[in-house]
Amino acid sequence: MLAAVSNETSDAVRQTLEFVRYHRLSKGDRLPSERDLSERFGVTRGSVREALAVLDAMRVTERKPKSGVFLRNTLNDSGLDVLVLQADLGLPFDAQVTRDVTEARILCEEQAFRLACRRRTEADLIRLHRLLESYAGLVAAGSNLADEDVEFHLAVVTASQNRVLVRTLTPLMLMSSRWRRRYFASDEIRQRSLADHRGFVAAIEARDEAAASTLVHRHVQTAAADVQALAEQGATHRED
Repeated sequence: MLAAVSNETSDAVRQTLEFVRYHRLSKGDRLPSERDLSERFGVTRGSVREALAVLDAMRVTERKPKSGVFLRNTLNDSGLDVLVLQADLGLPFDAQVTRDVTEARILCEEQAFRLACRRRTEADLIRLHRLLESYAGLVAAGSNLADEDVEFHLAVVTASQNRVLVRTLTPLMLMSSRWRRRYFASDEIRQRSLADHRGFVAAIEARDEAAASTLVHRHVQTAAADVQALAEQGATHRED
């Protein structure tokens, strides 16, 4: 999401979001001037201007001519793209957001997988088997599966033939991109993920909606618990 901007601009975006959260700014509150933010953050005014442009595009802030920059939406009211941005910047989510994301993913993915059981085509099955074969090879090689895991899940969602579900689940998957690499550093988790993916493909091929639904619940909840444990370990290490 921030690939096209400089590291300094990314840092300015992160610090602006932290400023908004720390000061508990509400919708309509005015942010400090570009010059003030530049001095606070230790970055150039140009980087602050670019950072605010990013936040404007995401409808977090808005610039009013001759008046300044104001908060358009609180972080809690902003769209999924802002949560992805926070994840990209390494800003932690609170317990409620983590719970909400897990619940939303289960609800959406369960329906997507059920629809995939009904609507999948032969082309979908060929793609899923190809991805599964590649996945198994990477597990055998001890490779990290962070990107391949996202690709597999979105391929299943695509088999639902519902484009809105694809657009909804894509940011939900991307929110865990930072933790996903740490998560898949474990060989035990890679092996478990492969077994679950094989189960997904078997259920979809057999059009077994009940099996797919049960597996989604277990798969997502187990992964969420593991990611939360990693987050707590990281917090403990920082305190030490």
